[in-house]
Amino acid sequence: MSSGSDHPRWLEFVPGFLTWGTFLSITILSFTAPIVVATGLIVYALFWMTRAMLMSARLIIGYIRYRRDVKKDWLKQLKLDFTADSWRSIYHLVVVAVSKEDPTIIRATLQEIEDSEYDRKKIIVVVATEARFKENGRKVSRLVQKEFGSKFFHLETTVHPMDLPGEVKGKGGNITWAARHIKPFIERKKINLRDVICTTLDADNRVHRKYFANLTYEYIRHPEPTYATFQPIPMFFNNIWDVPMPIRSIALGSSFWQIIESTRPHRLRNFSAHAQGFEALVKTDFWSTKTIVEDGHQFWRSYFRFNGKHDVVPLNVPIYQDAVLSPDGYWATFKEQYVQKRRWAWGASDIPFVLYHMWRNRRLPFWDKWLQAFRLMEGHFSWATTSTILAVFAWLPRIANPDFQDVVLAHTFPPLYGKILTFALGGLAITLTISHLLLPPVPKKRLGRSRLSVILEWVSAPILLPISNVIFSSLPAIDAQTRLMFGKYLGFRPTEKHVYRQDIKNHPGAN
Repeated sequence: MSSGSDHPRWLEFVPGFLTWGTFLSITILSFTAPIVVATGLIVYALFWMTRAMLMSARLIIGYIRYRRDVKKDWLKQLKLDFTADSWRSIYHLVVVAVSKEDPTIIRATLQEIEDSEYDRKKIIVVVATEARFKENGRKVSRLVQKEFGSKFFHLETTVHPMDLPGEVKGKGGNITWAARHIKPFIERKKINLRDVICTTLDADNRVHRKYFANLTYEYIRHPEPTYATFQPIPMFFNNIWDVPMPIRSIALGSSFWQIIESTRPHRLRNFSAHAQGFEALVKTDFWSTKTIVEDGHQFWRSYFRFNGKHDVVPLNVPIYQDAVLSPDGYWATFKEQYVQKRRWAWGASDIPFVLYHMWRNRRLPFWDKWLQAFRLMEGHFSWATTSTILAVFAWLPRIANPDFQDVVLAHTFPPLYGKILTFALGGLAITLTISHLLLPPVPKKRLGRSRLSVILEWVSAPILLPISNVIFSSLPAIDAQTRLMFGKYLGFRPTEKHVYRQDIKNHPGAN
């Protein structure tokens, strides 16, 4: 068994073995069978061109659903579709995880909760601070109690102790401590656990004003909400005009991917801010305290706890978040972006956990469990390999084997391959158009420079996107999988998200 886990150590080799095995196979075959590699790469590029077109179509569908749902009066819809007793009994528990973020950031987060289109006296807020950032936690506690202490049904702060046995440093331990702490209060108030929906937020998360009403509607509508997680769309827009142009493109890409995934509920997993019934959380013993990626891991813990009876319901109403921005300059920001992506890619550590429990749990539906496992593995494999294969390894047969130059395919391959990739990049027109529709207005003080950067994004996207995808997508995933292979486990590290401007009021759909 690997340290701190309940699966065999050798299963941690699987993600990295598949990735490095693919790279090694392409390299060897480029020397020994370049025609096979070139033919395979053309088929592979055609496959991804088709997939890119389908994703563009899903992005359009997701955007249409987003615009529809942020305009809808969800409170009115609740009154029309359900009895008053069925939804007025619902309470929202919001756990805000805080580490070393400035208290003003927490103020903005709680202000958006207060401004929501939902009865504030049905909202319980727990601000979860860390003992390892004791002084900052005290500042946060004083501020929120002073300014928001009487705004909600209940508000309190918790302090998560350091170095508890069996815990890694991370958000999971903090929010689990907070949820366990608030459970006796809920029970004393004689609130049915089934009537409590728990949303977990990072310190910089800003809920859309319709979020709680929309979540309530979907929770009541679900036939068995105990066996469901509810996933809003994360949009990294809070400081989008403050970050460097490449980081803005990455933030948009992350938001677009979540919009696309929202149209495929069968593939959707918990990511960042999400909601789950409190009754289900109690049954799963809240979140994992042994991983730094507690969000996606919670899906699998619920899936196994309820023997496969668990799904993720997409919410088309967003939660706004900060894009990566370091106060120490561009290079520090790029480093922070890489580190954040690597932490997200650490979700590959779920693969050994999932494979082990899939094999052991005979009560899971056979075909469903292995399909779920395949989707997880395929997702992390593609994350690590696709951009690198398309942008780098595709040219290896011509470089590695001089005899390949004399084959007809050697002369037809470059233009044919280039045309396929160019056609696939045609989907950029869709993403750039939707980004223009989604982004908040440019602040006046940044108007000239930001307009110029938008033009540059349009012009440079076909060149910079493949490079950016390799550096900030493939490489972090390869890094994470390689570390997992060699037992170099990642620890939690809060991402720097310096903010000059906190204003979600101007987001499209926020009004």
